[in-house]
Amino acid sequence: MIKPEKQFFLFGMGHREKTVYIDGKLKTVFGNSVLYSWDVEKEEFLFDEYKVILTLKDGSVVEIYENCEGVYVNDTCIASSKLNLPTFEGYKYQKHLRILHHEILISFNENNEPVPNIYVYNKPWYRDGAMMALVLEKTGNIELLRKWATSITELYDKNNWGMSEPDNLGQLAYVLSYFFDKDYPLVNEIIKEAKRISRDGCLTGITDGNDHTVYSTLWLKYGLSKLNADTSFINVPKKFDSYARMFWMDRSDVERETYFENKYDKLYPYLTWAVMHFENEEIDKELLDIQYPMTWEIEASQAKYEKIAPLSENYAKGKCGAPHSWHAAEMFMYLIEFKD
Repeated sequence: MIKPEKQFFLFGMGHREKTVYIDGKLKTVFGNSVLYSWDVEKEEFLFDEYKVILTLKDGSVVEIYENCEGVYVNDTCIASSKLNLPTFEGYKYQKHLRILHHEILISFNENNEPVPNIYVYNKPWYRDGAMMALVLEKTGNIELLRKWATSITELYDKNNWGMSEPDNLGQLAYVLSYFFDKDYPLVNEIIKEAKRISRDGCLTGITDGNDHTVYSTLWLKYGLSKLNADTSFINVPKKFDSYARMFWMDRSDVERETYFENKYDKLYPYLTWAVMHFENEEIDKELLDIQYPMTWEIEASQAKYEKIAPLSENYAKGKCGAPHSWHAAEMFMYLIEFKD
């Protein structure tokens, strides 16, 4: 993980205005305007409490914090909307879950669309959006996706070099399942397109730069099943796919072979966490250090890393987007399986 020059904390979960505290200032994320500036003697970051406590050089104290009602600077509310913010009491990784939930909820852009990272991505990705949906359903915040989901008209997001990635079909079906039923017109389009690009009941095409037929077909079956739509034409192939063990949501159709050694991927850690979840692997303690952000992605081909420079030059130079919603979702959905 690349470290920023200065510790920061993002505020504005869900559809609230996004702000960031860094180096004595509270700034807007979109526009980089300074809302508050303080002469700070001491900073205290309480990441899992969504709070920063500042002791100023004149001895006074400022608290910036966020709760289920809004974002506050002392008693002044600067952004408000209702959210469900569980404490995750009774879970083994309570603090981790609170931070990861924050990193999911902070990942909405200025159009209230779910994105991998609010600095380096402008548009939502169906893959990341579907992973976020898993968390938002679990925490009672799925309504945050309604505006985006109900506005979708295209079967593919085409964010990866303009390609129509087949896994998008299942991911879109899954997201739509929260707001529509199988009779929604776009669902019928998904099924028609899936049949068009299928061979022997499995999807064809390139996902994430490779042939991930098993992974894409698993997503299709899962998404359509959530809609109670017809899945009889789907046949999950028994073949090699390095992404297959990432689909922990339904292990029944995945061959149990070891497709690759699961070494920790420092560039795309969500890949490793997904496989750990699938295999119910023991989690290395080094991966559970309390920090903020807890999640990231490095050297992604479509990210605009120059846009994160106002937050951290180290991030921009190192091509790092942190926090990252897919990484946060994979961690969250595995760690929430562990009760205290």
